[in-house]
Amino acid sequence: MQEFFLTWFMVFIRAGAMLSIFPIFSAAAMPMRIRIALAGFLAMLSMPGVSLPEGFLQSGSINFVGLIAKEVAFGLLLGFVCRLILFAVGLAGHHIGGQLGLQLSSLIAPGESTPSQTPAVMLQMITVMLMFSLDIHFELLMGFQQSYNVLTIGGGHLSDALFTEITGLCARTFVVALRIAAPIIAVGIVVNLLMMVLGRTIPEVNVFILSFSIRILVGVFLFGFTLSLAAREISNYLKQLPDDFVVVTRLLAGG
Repeated sequence: MQEFFLTWFMVFIRAGAMLSIFPIFSAAAMPMRIRIALAGFLAMLSMPGVSLPEGFLQSGSINFVGLIAKEVAFGLLLGFVCRLILFAVGLAGHHIGGQLGLQLSSLIAPGESTPSQTPAVMLQMITVMLMFSLDIHFELLMGFQQSYNVLTIGGGHLSDALFTEITGLCARTFVVALRIAAPIIAVGIVVNLLMMVLGRTIPEVNVFILSFSIRILVGVFLFGFTLSLAAREISNYLKQLPDDFVVVTRLLAGG
């Protein structure tokens, strides 16, 4: 009974750490009790086939605390990999809001506690809907359960290959953000150039005030037309996410 509880507890630690920053489940609107219940339920589903390290029951409290810290770190790293998509769309929304002149316009995204720029909130909502509709959350949770086949309790370690992979994933978020925001950024540059020429040609025109109206009008229409392209880019990232999860898990296990 003691071994059963300790096995469940160690899986619960990793699951709870991952869900603490996992998209959707880490939302501020989700009560803490539900998060704990989800982590406990996921740990119960992942337990079959999971075993404690050799000599774990005879180890001291220092080794026990060290193993807990290790499992928390692994869970946070796996959750971070899953959350990178929200960082990408948030960065894209920030650039789009800057080009549209909507820096002061902010909304609170569903499940979040801090306001974000309006385009970022819209992109985050699209990301969450696509994650549910494509069953990506189910594949990631299934990948967590299967991760114990290669990444046993306390069996992982850091490596140069893992650092390179995480760095590449972080770099890809900037690329995805740029692809989503590229049409709006391009139009913003063109509008600024046209306003500069207009200001040189007709000095009497208040180009500074006029440019705001034009940028917002053109940018909002273009943003609406390019939402389908943004959704396609987000869905491509989401479809790649389970493979990234598996790769990071294997690199953590030293594979």
